[in-house]
Amino acid sequence: MKQIDPIYQKYLTSMMALCSRSEKCKWDIRENLRRKAIKTPVVEEIIQILETEGFIDEMRYARAYVKDKIRLQGWGPVKIQAGLQAKNIPEAIALEALKSADSQEYVENLQKALENKQQLLKEQNPIKRKEKLVRFALGRGYTYQQIYHVLNAL
Repeated sequence: MKQIDPIYQKYLTSMMALCSRSEKCKWDIRENLRRKAIKTPVVEEIIQILETEGFIDEMRYARAYVKDKIRLQGWGPVKIQAGLQAKNIPEAIALEALKSADSQEYVENLQKALENKQQLLKEQNPIKRKEKLVRFALGRGYTYQQIYHVLNAL
């Protein structure tokens, strides 16, 4: 393992422990160290060591992120991709991670969310009701095609 300044060794150890507990991306590490006022060259050196040692891997992080957001939050592909972009995950990696997700799971989540939302709506006008459902689904990150397909099946 590459050696860094002993002053910053505790930060490296801290980041290794953090990465061992849950998946982190480079952006997470950068932000964490930035909040601790660590200099940029040292931050990049720590990230390089973490990557070399296998503590961080952008593809592994992206796949875990996609899986968690689909299963736990019920997000659609548009919102997931925006979340990955906000974490500075390269677009090629984000698209690959999104492709690895089960598209049927998106449809099931959307259908369940729209059914629940439909029961909560008090609007009687069917056109306005449908508009509200579309806006809700768009906010969850689903595409118009997915929404249209599921709404027609309801």
